[in-house]
Amino acid sequence: MKQVLIASLTLLALATTALAQDEALPQDVASAYLDYQAALEVGDAMALLDAGRRAYEAGDEADIDRATLATLAENYGFAASLNADYESAQEAWRIAGRLSDRADVDPVERAWRWHNAALVALHNQDRNDAYSCSRNAANALEELGDDLGAATEFAGDAFLTRAALAIGRGRLDDAGDAAVQSVAAFEASLDAPSQSYALALFYAGIAQTLDREFEDATYSLHVARDVLAEVAPDHVDTATLRAAYTSARLNLFEHDEVGTREALDRLEARLAANPFHPALPATDEPDIGSDPNDESEPEACCDAAPISRRMPNYPRDAAYSNLDGVVYVSFDVTATGRTRNIRIIGSFPPAIFDATSVSAVEDWRYEPATRDGEPVLREGVETRFDFRMQR
Repeated sequence: MKQVLIASLTLLALATTALAQDEALPQDVASAYLDYQAALEVGDAMALLDAGRRAYEAGDEADIDRATLATLAENYGFAASLNADYESAQEAWRIAGRLSDRADVDPVERAWRWHNAALVALHNQDRNDAYSCSRNAANALEELGDDLGAATEFAGDAFLTRAALAIGRGRLDDAGDAAVQSVAAFEASLDAPSQSYALALFYAGIAQTLDREFEDATYSLHVARDVLAEVAPDHVDTATLRAAYTSARLNLFEHDEVGTREALDRLEARLAANPFHPALPATDEPDIGSDPNDESEPEACCDAAPISRRMPNYPRDAAYSNLDGVVYVSFDVTATGRTRNIRIIGSFPPAIFDATSVSAVEDWRYEPATRDGEPVLREGVETRFDFRMQR
């Protein structure tokens, strides 16, 4: 990250030289900027912050051109971040992004500045500003099309930040688009699979599930599961990812074995073509012929069978705010056919749809599982609830 920032500083030095031939920078701006360069060369972080602030403020006071002022604001943001002055850093990076937009500078620079503004806002727990800044970063990157060029170094992270923030706000369409772009950017730049790559696939799979694109969802979640198991086996999202993958994959099972096999063959071909897929042994794959309405394989002789299952109500506030969501739930079925030990495995966005999902499952009734003809407890049944506004 710092290397890209230093590259931006070099761009400013070149711009200053070019300006000197026609219209020199005001003396107080040039002097402060030279102090900034000197502090950068010797590694004096405090002096860097002071000079970066002075250079930006002098440039703003002198009303210099927006493109140059944007770079001075970036320098100030970098120095403030380096000194853990994150409140100043957030404002400086945001100003750099806004000025860059107004000056219509190169999309790579605009994306980089907005991305850093989003990251610092996240550090400051200002998720609203982070969401807005991440949107601007993604918009700038989208101007580059398929050729990300110099943005390749950070585009995957920028799109991933956008996806994570969007999915946390119930904007699953936006999250899915950004996640797919993040996956493509990582696959164009990575030498080996990473945790960020796995999370991008995870968010893509969640959105694809909600869109009922189950082949794409199964592929995304399968790769995400195996990559995360390799690079971060104790990740906080491991259980949710497992549940999401199992749920999506069960929807590949058609009413006839031929259709099922064709879907699985297409999946295997895609997995084999992905150079980042670690191809871990499958230990929890459903068998061909499993009923997609059976959420998990039975341990008892005869599994619990649903009698009455009402769907959750759409929360009024979520509907008013036009939020989408997905909730993964686990529960047990008692020997009397009632549900108990209901727990949320994972939900997107967090907490918004949890209560209504639990409330619905509490009312479900089953024919209990049996062993040797006797009703028994059935543990660990899993299900998924999709919440999608009609648009």
